[in-house]
Amino acid sequence: MNRWVLILLMLSASLLYPRTRIGITIDSDVEFDLYQVLYPPLVFPAYYFPTTGSSFNPRGIMLTVTFQKLGPQHDISEMYLATRGGSDFSNTVALGQLYFAPQGEPLPPAGVDPPGGNWRAYSVFYQDIEQFEVSGSGIEKFDRSQDFIFKAEDDD
Repeated sequence: MNRWVLILLMLSASLLYPRTRIGITIDSDVEFDLYQVLYPPLVFPAYYFPTTGSSFNPRGIMLTVTFQKLGPQHDISEMYLATRGGSDFSNTVALGQLYFAPQGEPLPPAGVDPPGGNWRAYSVFYQDIEQFEVSGSGIEKFDRSQDFIFKAEDDD
């Protein structure tokens, strides 16, 4: 009988307190070491992929988003994934010199400003990366690789 009481308590709690668990994992830090590349470049601006990235994505990170619906009713039907930066890196290296794009975006040619393609500069404001529909039962997992580039300018 104790087992049934416990099951009924768990069932009633899931009916009364529905929720959605959300998890976000970034598998690596990204580093740009300009001592390991040809710097200064012959033409500014020049673009560099990270010298250290993810084992799954050497040009950036592997971002994993998971969600699990608990209970029969949920107040979350869509999830928005966004990113932003905190502040400039230094007096001469602005936050907007770091760009992100979905994995596989080609490196822009030197001397081109802005880089074009799907590259977006970081800023202090949130920028949408992707939107997910939260549906189904069980744990859902989405892997999203993000590439990064650094734009070197002549005052860096």
